[in-house]
Amino acid sequence: MTTTGGRCRSRVAAAVAVTALAASALAGCTGTVVDRERTAASPSATATSSAGTPSVDLEAVRVEALTHLLDERAAAVLAHDRARFAATLDDPGSGFGLRQLQVFDNLARLPLGTFAYGTPEAAPALATDRAAEVGHDAWVARVEGRYTLKGWDRRPRTYETHLTVVHRPDGWRLADDSDGGTQAQLWDLPDLKVVSSRHTLVVASGKVRDLDGYLRLGDRAVRAVGQVWKRPWGSRLVVVVPATAAEMADQLGQSAGSVEQVAAVTDGALDADGRAGSDRVVVNPQAFARLQATGQQVVLSHETTHVAVRASTTRPVPLWLSEGLADYVGYGAVDLPRTTIAASLLERVRKGDGPRTLPTERDFDPSTSTIAPSYNAAWLAVCRIVDQHGEKALVRFYLDAASRPSASAPPGDPEQNTRKAFTAVLGTTEPVFTRGWLSYLRSLART
Repeated sequence: MTTTGGRCRSRVAAAVAVTALAASALAGCTGTVVDRERTAASPSATATSSAGTPSVDLEAVRVEALTHLLDERAAAVLAHDRARFAATLDDPGSGFGLRQLQVFDNLARLPLGTFAYGTPEAAPALATDRAAEVGHDAWVARVEGRYTLKGWDRRPRTYETHLTVVHRPDGWRLADDSDGGTQAQLWDLPDLKVVSSRHTLVVASGKVRDLDGYLRLGDRAVRAVGQVWKRPWGSRLVVVVPATAAEMADQLGQSAGSVEQVAAVTDGALDADGRAGSDRVVVNPQAFARLQATGQQVVLSHETTHVAVRASTTRPVPLWLSEGLADYVGYGAVDLPRTTIAASLLERVRKGDGPRTLPTERDFDPSTSTIAPSYNAAWLAVCRIVDQHGEKALVRFYLDAASRPSASAPPGDPEQNTRKAFTAVLGTTEPVFTRGWLSYLRSLART
């Protein structure tokens, strides 16, 4: 499933929990380190009154002070200096302070390459009672953070946080992060554990067992993708394994109900050139645990296909094509007939309730429909292309639809791009292909 993400994501791609199998089996850079007590106005924070006397821009003063504080905080993270990090907190022994020190410990376990903050921006003012609780001069800042995982991310990953800042006699300090929208990040997973192999990095909650099993699944998924998708993409996979579906939803910034039908999600932003460089495959532990080993491999291979394609193409394609290709790679090593894998779809076809067109974006929305048949339909559409034209032609078809003709060209409309690729690469039209695919579904339903 591909949807429009929030502030920190442009697309999210989700793998259905392999229903048939389950049923049968079940860079930024660090800012300059400065004296954190420096709160005097710089020349940029001053103006001249009509009387010729300097006046202080208080907004600029506090933004500058927070910028310096965040520079210090980022430097402490990269230097693994816990005391220096704690010095940026208003009260390290408070609930917020203790949570932040746990965040620091988790950050120290990650292979960070870069870690930094952008320029703070004022967020809506605190309510009167909240300001009285925190401090009359407290304010909330919206800040964009950015980081990379060294050896795994090719581009910085960004996120938004809201920080409550208070002024004390010895300078500004951080007092909370709950007075605005702050999305959970990797380092917010409880009792963070990190393991890695040549191709896979697993970041998990400490309650998760068999992390080596996820490494094996990830490595096999990278190899499976390489057998079909030949475009360079780094062959590096980051898998995030929360302990619960609720933690998964928090990592994605979504509601718990939106992830019930999926076993894993590919999450990350697309840069201006249309490529992703810091994708994460986030696992739904409950749905994943219900799958047999084969189903788990299908899911990881499916999601790894999304990671590879998003890192090496420059414009989106219709969901039926992106999800169909991902399932094609995922099911590549499954020795089951198509009629078994696509049973949920073919049952609908037998009842006269099958698709009339190639699956649309709405068909992949778990909040509006049961999505397993739509994945089946997309997979069989891609299989039909391979049957008629071969696997290499499928990849050429996908690349034609998913690649801008030049770096400066706009992405264009995914549907129109794909219709053109049908003619240019496959020598047919989308309506002709669709009629043949629907006839193929009916023939499979009769077997």
